[in-house]
Amino acid sequence: MSHYFLVLLIVSASFGSLGCYFQPKITELDSQELNEINEEFPIDGFGYSSDIGILERGQVQANESLYVLLNEMGISQQVIRQVSNELKQSVGFRFLKENQIYYRYRLHNSTPEAHYAPILIIMESNIRFVKVDVTDGILVQASAKPIEIRFRQVEGLIESSLYESLISQGHSAGVGMELSELFAWQIDFFRLYRGDKYRAIYEEFISEGEVVGVGRVLAAEFVHQNRPYQAFYYEDGQQQGYYDAEGNGIQKALLKAPFKYNQRISSSFNYNRFHPVLKQRIPHTGTDYAAPLGTPVIAVGDGEIIESRYRGVNGNIVQIQHNGMYKTAYLHLNGFGPGIKKGVQVKQGQVIGYVGRTGRVTGVHLHYTLYKNNDPVNSVTVELPSQESLAVSARDAFFLEVQKYSYLLGQGGLVLATNIDLNDVGKNS
Repeated sequence: MSHYFLVLLIVSASFGSLGCYFQPKITELDSQELNEINEEFPIDGFGYSSDIGILERGQVQANESLYVLLNEMGISQQVIRQVSNELKQSVGFRFLKENQIYYRYRLHNSTPEAHYAPILIIMESNIRFVKVDVTDGILVQASAKPIEIRFRQVEGLIESSLYESLISQGHSAGVGMELSELFAWQIDFFRLYRGDKYRAIYEEFISEGEVVGVGRVLAAEFVHQNRPYQAFYYEDGQQQGYYDAEGNGIQKALLKAPFKYNQRISSSFNYNRFHPVLKQRIPHTGTDYAAPLGTPVIAVGDGEIIESRYRGVNGNIVQIQHNGMYKTAYLHLNGFGPGIKKGVQVKQGQVIGYVGRTGRVTGVHLHYTLYKNNDPVNSVTVELPSQESLAVSARDAFFLEVQKYSYLLGQGGLVLATNIDLNDVGKNS
């Protein structure tokens, strides 16, 4: 058996359970004249055939409204009011935003009185759109372009940043976001080192030949400071999540840092630190991040707000009790997140405040402290608790998945392509 055939066999068997969806063929007419020519026009991503007109792309200008666009299309004021009401009631759409993209169909045989077909497509993202069609009555519909999913493999070496490594190879920066979230419990992605390396298999979403988003990472390995970390996605109806090759949960109860994006550490945990304001050596039992003013600060884990107020030299402070062992404190905040007050339950990743310079400080920064049994510990170096391990009953099936993905991680380029339903589309679409 050739190596090429072996790869195809493994890939086909590996992903067969993911499912393929195909668009049905157009049903032929029951009867047709023998000499009749049946011309079929291609259907675009919005569900219309090209015989309607030429699809024109537009961008909302300052002070340009829905009324202006529809009026240019020759639609009456009465119908415009009906469309506006239907948009609000059916899809929650209220107004156009400046620079928002829209499409209209210019008629092939346009006249001074009729330039456009009575169809307006308003883009809400690169694949999601709202369709307004008053060809026959009023149709308002939220929809999305057909999406194709393909599974890609990527690997690289960190020279300057993960972002640059991915972009230089033609991969989306969204892959970096997925990897940083996936390994956020083990690796501080704000402090990657030259020579760190990675490889991953991930979902890439395609619409009309263009990449429109990145989905789930299915398997990944990241070597940080010569220490390898692995993650394999697994679900069986009972459990769902990421596990290492032995079936241990890799996701932690607490994130390594209270930010979604890279922020520089300006002062580390140090019991012998020289205080820049008091000019004397005072223990610094936390980590300072030199983030820009107003940068969102997130909860590193689920928990209860036990303090949210202004407290003297600490400025605006939030404290979260995560469980009986761990709590965290966030100091010098510029302000608090929506609904953040004492007694409120928060989720991991929820915005609890914004970086500021309140209290006794020399500049804008966040002071972050992690407490273990009420004693401050170094949040950068401490080992954090993991999620539950995989159930024993699921391990045989999981180990087969690990074997499959471990092989595929070493294969370059495109792994497989298939079609999926929009409901299966994950994040960053």
